[in-house]
Amino acid sequence: MFTRTILVSGVLAFAAAIGSVPADAKKMITFDPAGSTATYVFSINRAGAVAGYYTDSTYAEHGFVRASDGTITAFDPTGAVNTVAYGINSAGAIAGSWWDSNLAAHGFLRASDGTITSFDPQGSVSTLATSIDHAGAIAGYYADSNFVEHGFVRAPDGTVATFDPPGSTGTIVNGINATGSVVGFYNDSNYAEHGFLRAPDGTITEFDPEGSSDTQPNAINGAGWIAGAYINGVDHGFLRAPDGTITEIDPAGSTYTFPASIVHKGAIAGSYEDSNYVQHGFLRTPDGTFKTFDPAGSINTTATSMNNKRSVAGYYLDSNYVTHGFLRSRQ
Repeated sequence: MFTRTILVSGVLAFAAAIGSVPADAKKMITFDPAGSTATYVFSINRAGAVAGYYTDSTYAEHGFVRASDGTITAFDPTGAVNTVAYGINSAGAIAGSWWDSNLAAHGFLRASDGTITSFDPQGSVSTLATSIDHAGAIAGYYADSNFVEHGFVRAPDGTVATFDPPGSTGTIVNGINATGSVVGFYNDSNYAEHGFLRAPDGTITEFDPEGSSDTQPNAINGAGWIAGAYINGVDHGFLRAPDGTITEIDPAGSTYTFPASIVHKGAIAGSYEDSNYVQHGFLRTPDGTFKTFDPAGSINTTATSMNNKRSVAGYYLDSNYVTHGFLRSRQ
């Protein structure tokens, strides 16, 4: 099975030089919610607001949103012992999951006014809501009573549609775009993982890069370009065009590449590992140029999301093995 463990207050992490700022200059902000002992960021929206979760001193997990002005608001659905926020859309609505005292997971939608609605597909014993589109449709997956995973899409009106690619023994959904197309992967009877694209009408297209033993699509943009990772002896990133053409993408020196986010013009953000097993963030521009980065003091950087302004959000591990959130943006 293709699995990967990615290592999961602060203010400005560097000062700009005196004088004019070059057009391509970036600033890196690191941050933690109050009381955090570990911070994880999973999504950024058009306005630069980010969502994720943090762990407190009792090891409980709480959702949070950091507004573009730096204000951080923590939240938990009623009855939650753990909360994880996975996605935030342009309206500021957040999708994620929370765990009750029986450690059962439920999906939630947090509206921009802070109102939280919980939901579960019928038959679910564990629900993970992984992404949300601009209209408020939520995609994710759930486990049934036999602990088999199935994909779902929850429409803005609350209607839930469930699905599985043919031959699936377990379906994982990672992303949804503005048109309602969904990407993820499924396990076959031999435990191999295959990528899929589910169109808004429910049509499912399966795909694998040539030579792939396991495929994991992670994100899709509004034009239908898909970014993800696959194994062909070693781990590579890939970019799949709307016509189905697949291109391998790896930063120089990478021994493992994990594209996590793709925006409307085709820029991709993610992480890669070098020959010393150190993980770094990267941004791949539409012309194929790679820019790599790490917050100051990082020994392991995970870039998880990017918006159309090419601001990148994620988290990093410092030398004391404490995890912090970061936001890398143009000045």
